[in-house]
Amino acid sequence: MNGDLKKYIYVIGTVCVVFFVVAIVLRVLPWLLLAGFVAYIITKIVRFVKGKSEEKDSSKFDTSKNNEYNYSISNDEYTNGEVIDVEYEDVDNKKD
Repeated sequence: MNGDLKKYIYVIGTVCVVFFVVAIVLRVLPWLLLAGFVAYIITKIVRFVKGKSEEKDSSKFDTSKNNEYNYSISNDEYTNGEVIDVEYEDVDNKKD
């Protein structure tokens, strides 16, 4: 009977600990969710304000927004002229 009593005590103790942990989590979880939501909103607002200020600062130096340069090189336009084939000859190992 001593082994059965230990088993019941462990089961009851485990259930009590799990119940206690769940009760704490359920009490704290709404506050954690609220804190996470507030942190998310604050992060979005800060990024928006920084983006606007950077856009404002960069617009001071730009004379016009349409002054963009698009560089695109196609495969046909990569070389400027005729390709010259050069043969390689190893001079050091050449025997007369």
